[in-house]
Amino acid sequence: MPLLPLLLLVACADKGGTAATDSGGPGGDDGPPLDMPLLEDGVTYAGAAIVDVTPEIVETWTDVNGNDLFEGCLWDPDGSECKGEPFDDVNGNGWFDAVWIGGFSPLRPADSVHDPVYARATVIAKDGEYVAFVALDFVGLGSPRIHEARDRLVATEGFDPDRLIVSSSHNHQGPDTMGLWGNPFNLADPVSGIDPEYQAAIPDAIEQAVRDAAAAMEPVDLTIGTVRMRDRSRWFNGSDWGGDNPVAKMHGMIYDGRDPVLVSDQLLVLQGNRPDGSGTVFTLTNWSGHPETWGGDNNSISSDWIGVTRQVLEARYGGVAMHLPESLGGMQSALNGDLPLVEEDGTHVFQTCSAEEVADEADGGCFGKTEGDARTTDDGEPLPAWAERDTWEFVRSHGWHIAEAAIAALDAGQPLDPSPIRVEAEGFYLPITNIAYQLLGPMDVFDLGLDDAVFDEDLCPWVDDTETPGGEDMGCIETRTFRLQLGDLGLVAVPGELLPELAWGLPEDDPAWQAEVADLTARGSGRGAIYFPQHPEACDSIAYEDCRERMSLDGCDCTRMHASPYRLSYDETQAPLLDAFDLPHEAVVGMADNYLSYIVPEPDFNKEVSLLSDDGDHYEDTVSPTWVFATELQKAQGRIDDRW
Repeated sequence: MPLLPLLLLVACADKGGTAATDSGGPGGDDGPPLDMPLLEDGVTYAGAAIVDVTPEIVETWTDVNGNDLFEGCLWDPDGSECKGEPFDDVNGNGWFDAVWIGGFSPLRPADSVHDPVYARATVIAKDGEYVAFVALDFVGLGSPRIHEARDRLVATEGFDPDRLIVSSSHNHQGPDTMGLWGNPFNLADPVSGIDPEYQAAIPDAIEQAVRDAAAAMEPVDLTIGTVRMRDRSRWFNGSDWGGDNPVAKMHGMIYDGRDPVLVSDQLLVLQGNRPDGSGTVFTLTNWSGHPETWGGDNNSISSDWIGVTRQVLEARYGGVAMHLPESLGGMQSALNGDLPLVEEDGTHVFQTCSAEEVADEADGGCFGKTEGDARTTDDGEPLPAWAERDTWEFVRSHGWHIAEAAIAALDAGQPLDPSPIRVEAEGFYLPITNIAYQLLGPMDVFDLGLDDAVFDEDLCPWVDDTETPGGEDMGCIETRTFRLQLGDLGLVAVPGELLPELAWGLPEDDPAWQAEVADLTARGSGRGAIYFPQHPEACDSIAYEDCRERMSLDGCDCTRMHASPYRLSYDETQAPLLDAFDLPHEAVVGMADNYLSYIVPEPDFNKEVSLLSDDGDHYEDTVSPTWVFATELQKAQGRIDDRW
């Protein structure tokens, strides 16, 4: 299916004009890449652009049982042969050409578009150095498509291949760009969720976004700001963290579903404004919340909360707003939590008092007030109404909260001189030990470049351990990580969903952490644990090292147990990745240059769970390609250390 008009707009606040440059050449050997103003003049330049990548929905289905999933046969339009749900075979080819939505359950077809999905780019340069960021509203994108766009820019423009950082938001309401959400688990004849024609057009969109952003470059002043969402409102934190959210474990607007409950709730905002005060060129946000706030019962294409945040920021500032995900792993999401309700115009909604409540002496929040007044807490603060989960109002409220925090961060922000702009990339190899990859990879379900796997024992020392049940060795695939510096901003870019502790470290100064990490009998909700509330008491006498290759042991459910002591690596000297910097501003860019799912500390990885079994509290392990993902990433960043 074709993309909707490929180029939506070139972004300046007034949608017009591009910066003049002194490059004088077409790029490549005759001038700077993409004719960017790579001048040694002490001026910061930036440009931004948007490309619409919304898929065209042609064929839909009749959801007979109302469960939002297609339960028919993909080759049976009227549902008569297999007694399943019918679909509209518009092109008459006898096959359901659905747009499968990437996220949650497979076989979730799109029947409409709620809001578009985009590729958005920002290019920043100063004194001859540059970097380009591209943000995609996808659940993920494998390196083959990203590198296709990159290699075109390298070949035609002389673009530095390490200067392109392409990241997917991990949007669970966009088209399937990975392949897992068609009908992959029909192992006799699995069907990828990818549309080949759509997939083939994605590199065009990435390339176009970068080209248009580079063409729009002009002088800017940069402003940077950060805020922790836990500090924004008492309503963003549950009782476990000293707040008043109805969900005890909510922390900084994040419900972390995997023990230990550690969140990455820093919102970082970078903005480029014209020096003459005439407007904004771009506003870039970076935060860790999953774009999955509707849940799995939605059939409309959307960019989820990120689209709302962008709309709010663009309405306020102009220019282009874009979002890069932070540490998404383990599980950084508002799903299963509660959020204060915000209307479309940004109005915050509060609970109100009824006539009966204002007359009730026992009702401290309303007694003595006037009907329709806001219900208040004991200290007189209005009590918010809560957005209904799995609705657009929940999505909208989430997006508004992030946008308001971004505005506050910019209001308190500081100027950023991006010098030096420095980028280092490092490749590393991962063995394909995950049984789902092994079973489905040879059947062309994924678009991950598995055919390019290597079997050289020097590059892939695990080669003897990567055999499928049928005896086929999958070898190792190469991926990359980056380290970037833009003046006082340091970024580590990773090819998946990083558990936040790998980036930011462990709360070693918290006595509650010290107790729970060292003593299994301090874990569990019945004992008041906040970091490890899911720990089963039956595991108190079990060493996780004895449990990590089992589903259970001596009555202990190993799928709900976590390492003790909990640590980032078997290498005791391994520091959190962001410790590589000593800068005022630091963050992770997740899902960058590839999407290989979760990056879990190796000591806490359960090697037995899989998508074909129960996973308990180790879901992330079931979709990660291998238990050594974090370790090999840490080693690759260590090699960057050696030359940084």
